Amino acid sequence: MKQFTYFALFFLFILLMACQNSESGVVQRNINEDRIPKDVEVADAFPSITAEKAQSLIDKNKNLVILDVRTPGEFHAGHIEGAQLLDVTQDSTFLAGISTMDKTKMYLVYCRSGQRSRKACSLMQDHGIQDVYNLDEGYLGWPQPE
Repeated sequence: MKQFTYFALFFLFILLMACQNSESGVVQRNINEDRIPKDVEVADAFPSITAEKAQSLIDKNKNLVILDVRTPGEFHAGHIEGAQLLDVTQDSTFLAGISTMDKTKMYLVYCRSGQRSRKACSLMQDHGIQDVYNLDEGYLGWPQPE
């Protein structure tokens, strides 16, 4: 019985450690923490920013590359002004495209809702592009012209 109690306590400890997370539910494991503004939500190793903060980045950084990772059809239906298209769903094309990108530039990456762009940001960082920002709500969260 004593062995069972120790095992149960050990299992409970492991379970509690595995479930420990920040209050917002975002895992904090940022490799560029010193370069991210304090008011930016961090997810994985890149920041996810609001449309308002993204517009501020665009206004302040003339060398910022805006990367739309949706399909060509989605892109042609509407996109952020100045965006370049590189479809993340086309794996080999996307990987070939990011392998030729300037690793010293800053990238704002977006898709429709922010999910595919998270994958794109992660792949970009895996290939040495460190200064990437994910548009949190994607194009759906971007202010549309009236």
